[in-house]
Amino acid sequence: MFNDASQRFVFGLEGPELSPRERMLFSAHPPLGFLLFRRNLSSPSQAASLIEELRGLFSPAPLLFVDQEGGTVDRIGPLLGLKFPPAALLAAKGTDRVHEGAYLMGRAARLLGFDVDFAPVLDLAQPGTGAVVLEGRCFGFHPEDVTLAGTVFLHGLARAGVASCLKHFPGLGRGPVDSHLSLPVVDAHDVDLMVTDVHPFAKLARSADGVMVGHAAYPGLTGEPVPASLSATLYDLLRGRLGFGGVVYTDDLTMGALGGSLADRAAAAAAAGADVLVAAKGIEEYVECVARVRETPGSPEAAGSRIASLRSRCRSSPRPPFTPEAWEKLADEARTFLEVLERPREQRGETSF
Repeated sequence: MFNDASQRFVFGLEGPELSPRERMLFSAHPPLGFLLFRRNLSSPSQAASLIEELRGLFSPAPLLFVDQEGGTVDRIGPLLGLKFPPAALLAAKGTDRVHEGAYLMGRAARLLGFDVDFAPVLDLAQPGTGAVVLEGRCFGFHPEDVTLAGTVFLHGLARAGVASCLKHFPGLGRGPVDSHLSLPVVDAHDVDLMVTDVHPFAKLARSADGVMVGHAAYPGLTGEPVPASLSATLYDLLRGRLGFGGVVYTDDLTMGALGGSLADRAAAAAAAGADVLVAAKGIEEYVECVARVRETPGSPEAAGSRIASLRSRCRSSPRPPFTPEAWEKLADEARTFLEVLERPREQRGETSF
């Protein structure tokens, strides 16, 4: 039996230290876990200490989540004194580079104590929309290329012992505006979407630990301009036709694409079929969010079962102890990787696979 609706939330923290208010609220209503951003990570030792403190806040211990893609979404690279390259650059260098980049990012995340990386991005770099709005975060334009790169990225994370999450289902590549600011409405036929944007998700859904549903609207798939994260039709597509049995997350519920209060958004997403509700901020609404989701009709036991499986997988993955020496050794490896990445492939003596 699923104990409490709070365990369906992943919440962000306000700063690099757990505040007294956060400690009180999260101890009273334990969430599934915490999503940490650059505002929470000031140094390697501080990050590792914060994560260790969060793990001891309640039982079962929370999971720790991070958005680590490289490029413009690079939370961990600065802690190593470098910048991990974006997905587009890695893909241009070959799938071997995608795998190694994911493996290094995953190892750094795991060494700090993270359990889940909200990556890889499977959106298509559509000219004029996704290629601009997503700022190099896409592996490419063609579904087959994105699928191949996504496959090896997943392998890299798994090899590092970090759980994965495909995003942003069913694909943000055609979104004409940034969903952080307003609701993108994708004007495309359902058949077209299925053979292009949805294709990488269909191919990789059974290989990933999680899938994140984005906030764009797809009238061609749903028949109405409702955000995907609040659409039962799209959760049914993911669970049914695509056969995904893992944890389904919402994108950050505090983004500008959605209307209403945070509690309204959380309740609507839970009712539509989301397992885990992600909020980067909004602690002042947390208690109300939990209460609203607790009252929302649905299948909390099914969500609880999938979340329990995720917890079990994360617990079974070895977590090396953080030490400054281990961190500096990893930084050296990452610097070498970046140096090699700048060389032409023929000078590296390698081929892509």
